[in-house]
Amino acid sequence: MYRSHRAGEEIWILSGKRTAFGSFGRSLKGISATDLAVAASLGALAQAGISPNSVEHVIFGNVIQTSADAIYLPRKVGVPLETPALGVNRLCGSGFQAAASAGDLILSGQADVVLAGGTE
Repeated sequence: MYRSHRAGEEIWILSGKRTAFGSFGRSLKGISATDLAVAASLGALAQAGISPNSVEHVIFGNVIQTSADAIYLPRKVGVPLETPALGVNRLCGSGFQAAASAGDLILSGQADVVLAGGTE
């Protein structure tokens, strides 16, 4: 969860949440990456005290699309469907690319509040 103090000057990371790690095919196999992203996103928004309606852009990294809805993952993380959303695939660096792209949006003045993350 990112927010600018003043666009172009500072970027603040307001909160961060992660889900549990699991072994392949074990305890988390019935939970999709999308569902995990929703839980982490809503947790980060709540911790930051940011309404989902205040998010101006969503960026999520996702390399291995393991469920039928994974291509729509950035649209399903708990913010309004009208919010611009971008999915990125940069192999092992997808989550980091999401964070870097969130910073770019803030520094360029295109957004003040960006939700960014990564999931597999």
